[in-house]
Amino acid sequence: MKRDAKARFATSLAAHDVVPAAAGAPVPLAKSKLDLAATGTIELSVYDDMAGLRDEWDDIVSRAPSSLYQSYDWVESWSRHAGRGAKMDPRIVVGRKRGEVLFILPLSIYRRGIYRMVSYLSDTHSNFCMGLFDKDLIPRLTSADMKALVAEMADLLAPVDVLEFCCQPVSWDATTNPFALLRWQESHNLGYALSLEGGFDAALNRRNGSRKRKKFRSQTNKLKSVGGGHLRIASTPDEVNWFMDTAMDLTAKRFDKAGIWNTFENEGVVPFFRELATASLGQDEPALLIYGLEIDGELRAVFAGGILNGQFHGCFTAIADDAYTAISPGEMLIYLVIEDCVKRGLHTFDLGRGEERYKTSWCDQRLAMFETNIALKRTALGYTSYVQAKLFAKRLMRSNPKLWTAGKRLRARLYGRV
Repeated sequence: MKRDAKARFATSLAAHDVVPAAAGAPVPLAKSKLDLAATGTIELSVYDDMAGLRDEWDDIVSRAPSSLYQSYDWVESWSRHAGRGAKMDPRIVVGRKRGEVLFILPLSIYRRGIYRMVSYLSDTHSNFCMGLFDKDLIPRLTSADMKALVAEMADLLAPVDVLEFCCQPVSWDATTNPFALLRWQESHNLGYALSLEGGFDAALNRRNGSRKRKKFRSQTNKLKSVGGGHLRIASTPDEVNWFMDTAMDLTAKRFDKAGIWNTFENEGVVPFFRELATASLGQDEPALLIYGLEIDGELRAVFAGGILNGQFHGCFTAIADDAYTAISPGEMLIYLVIEDCVKRGLHTFDLGRGEERYKTSWCDQRLAMFETNIALKRTALGYTSYVQAKLFAKRLMRSNPKLWTAGKRLRARLYGRV
């Protein structure tokens, strides 16, 4: 019979003579021991709060293949705002050996209908989801190790019915994602990135640079009569609010027209982005940097993203549908943002996941993505089978451009509001 978390924690303290936490140290909800072929015996701890884990978190980020979406600032702020709004309870799983952190899994527990789900502490605004595993540990992990880890987590997090990990890159920094050692399904989306190595001209030349330069000159010439287009970067709290208000207004109009659910309207999402951008002001590697293209006194395009370890991660974009639409202010802004990223000395610029024309136009790298859906109880097998079938159908539609375009048109006709 499975024990509840408090009972497991008490048993673990008694059986393993764990020394009580020092004053101010984070107190886990549950702890256990786990034997892995790659590490020997490790200690697993589960926390319901990130407070007190900052130093260990920053340390493992420096040793693990990771993106902006696993940084402490991103996850902590998202959890307090959007995560709370979505009723996702944090469950931070930490694996240690002799006090050294080997991995951190930023997870959450929430309800979906009758099922109790465990997933990453994130949502669709986190383009790349993964655990933080020490890079030296990853090559030694086996599929048996990962199965044992999932089984032990299911016990520690009980009661849970389904493990559902989405938006996972198969590899990152040329290192295989450990969860790709388990059974998984190919995602219907790819990730898109552009190498900035060699400078701005080299980056442009990776994807039809001559055409991009010619188009940018044409855009610049067409805007001379109104004073040109100007790159703006939100650099004060008031400017953060201005850029965010503009972006949210433009996004709402575009999503309404296309019949798409506006995920920015989910509780806590906009406060999360505002807080992250404001807290990032003046930082060398801001967790959220908001760019704007100002034309004739107004922002006609907004593009936001963050920087971690020399890589710019594009998070969201918003473009006005007005008299300047034909000039393609969104593409003009991306041109200027990439130029700025090169000046900052960054090595990679990514546009997240999901195929769009502007992404394929700019990016020379494609990142394979996958989904993990595991029924932790027999009663959840029907649900995971449904999810897998749904994902297969999405992949089928994505692989057929005509079918995908027809689907988007039908969605706009049924749900769009002009």
